[in-house]
Amino acid sequence: MAIPLLYLSLFAASIAAEDSVTYPPAAWSTSIGWWPTPPFVTESSGPIVPHYSTPPVTTSLSGVPEYTYTSPPGYSGTTAPTPFPNTTGSAGPSSTGVNSTLPACKPIQYDFPAGSGGNAERAAAIVEAYLYGWEAYAKHAFGKDELQPLNASGVNDWYGWGVTIVDAIDTAIIMNLTDVVAQQLAFIQKIDFTTTTYGPVEIFDVSIRYVGGLISAYDLLKSGQFFDDYPQGQIDALLSQAVSLADKIAFGFNSPTGLSSTDVNFTSNEPVFGTYTIAATNVTYNSTNTASTGTFILDWSRLSDLTGNQTYRQLSERAESYLVNPSPAPVYPGLVGTQFDVDTGRMLTFDGGFEAGVDSFLEYLIKTYQYEETATTTQYKDFWLQAAQSAMKYIALHPYGFPDLTFLSELDVNGTIALTEDDFTCFAGGNFLLGAKLLAVTDGCHQTYNTTLTGLGPIQWSWYNASNQAYDPRDDNDTPERKFAAKYGYFIPDGDEGWASRPEPTESLFYAYRITGDARWAEYAWQNFLAINETARNPNGFATVNNVNEPFGGSMTNALDSFFFAEVTKYLYLVFSDPSLIDLSRWVFNTEAHPFLVQCSGGGGVGGGGVSGTSNSTAASLTGYP
Repeated sequence: MAIPLLYLSLFAASIAAEDSVTYPPAAWSTSIGWWPTPPFVTESSGPIVPHYSTPPVTTSLSGVPEYTYTSPPGYSGTTAPTPFPNTTGSAGPSSTGVNSTLPACKPIQYDFPAGSGGNAERAAAIVEAYLYGWEAYAKHAFGKDELQPLNASGVNDWYGWGVTIVDAIDTAIIMNLTDVVAQQLAFIQKIDFTTTTYGPVEIFDVSIRYVGGLISAYDLLKSGQFFDDYPQGQIDALLSQAVSLADKIAFGFNSPTGLSSTDVNFTSNEPVFGTYTIAATNVTYNSTNTASTGTFILDWSRLSDLTGNQTYRQLSERAESYLVNPSPAPVYPGLVGTQFDVDTGRMLTFDGGFEAGVDSFLEYLIKTYQYEETATTTQYKDFWLQAAQSAMKYIALHPYGFPDLTFLSELDVNGTIALTEDDFTCFAGGNFLLGAKLLAVTDGCHQTYNTTLTGLGPIQWSWYNASNQAYDPRDDNDTPERKFAAKYGYFIPDGDEGWASRPEPTESLFYAYRITGDARWAEYAWQNFLAINETARNPNGFATVNNVNEPFGGSMTNALDSFFFAEVTKYLYLVFSDPSLIDLSRWVFNTEAHPFLVQCSGGGGVGGGGVSGTSNSTAASLTGYP
């Protein structure tokens, strides 16, 4: 997930001046009067008991009846600084390059010489892969959420709103597949996001896939950089549909703290809370996952700026306030755990790091600062710096016998280093790009691809520490794991051998190439694509594979996730397209790879990468591609 060069330089500077950094930043909660402070809590032998009482704050959203939530002490939803820029209107994307109140866009990408940096033949191969998967979906599953490629059918596993269509449309816009975009726009306009027959709605994925996809497509088509000769009503429906869905999701923030629930009942408009039980005390809490509740601030800030309704920003910032003021403190500064109590805001676990469950929370801290610089987002950036420093100092580790190979370890629920990394963590390479060990982190993830039989990476891997010991003692006496680790620096635990079409490794290769200009990152991305095309391709699109160390993946799983179109093919295409296309100085990606216009002059309607014309609906075969 993209990190601007300038912001990462702050990380490098903070590493150099580590002794001067305060954990947490001095006067974190008092430097800005409106910044919410989590409530004081105590813990005894029983459940956590909040020691505060505040009146409810009433907030309304367009088209949704008023609902109430309880505010933390000192928070007023009306006293926040005016967002940047002024967002009282809703005419279209506010980052157009003509608003004099916006700061200049900061250069982020490597300065590729004109006409260099792309590879048209390889880009065409990625387009062909997108179309191959899309045409299989359109033939066998159109209107369903996702394609099941092994039996050529569709499944509604994301509430029956056609997630593949919404998740995939911005990639088609970027690839200039105008006939595909026209088909997608016509469908999206007719979706009823206010109802579903598939039970409570899980709001994290629905926000990043559906709401993020809709906002991104709207931004792209309104930016002036892409072909936009479609019915205006269908383009406008992208934003109105995002509002319709976000207004339903917003009921999930109706909790005592404002931390979001896991699900929302779309019939009753009530939050449905997850639970977490601490084994040592056997106490169960209403809980929320850190990545889930912490991954609204970017998408919903953009939605606020496009609509003029600041409720979206305020709800997401209010939830975020507990995560960046964690209580109790994490084992390592900034590396918060994966579970928070929605009734008190208290952190329940210490399993920090950059892995699944906390990853996109940390990702969004710096990305929201990239999107717009405000007093609030500056505090997000400061907290991200703590987490980045802790990662480099405490959990960036070298496996036994491989001093040049770096992995980022997970922590267990007690905060102990677990000597394990999952493929979600591979986004961190793009996240830290200027750190001294940063490119080594990206190399570490690439190691798990180019050393398997298929060239695809596993879901998770482990290693032996500097003393040649494993986190799990059972792995110390596992001869096959020992032999594999001695050769490659890591081993794949039983059950983690599958490739789940996760985009994070390729994502970091994209950022590494765009920011450094080093062609080896593009070559690594091409190797990844060739492995995907060789192993995951089947007669009806693409599928996940079950064992990366068996010929052709051993067997396939009957799934083609929507993020294959939203993320995998998009990042690959952008590696080989002209670097001016989706310039990182002007666009920031959400965690589902949906680009939003940055709040800076030059953020839209300027620069290269604009396309027009007819559909690019065909592409050559892979034969002969370099």
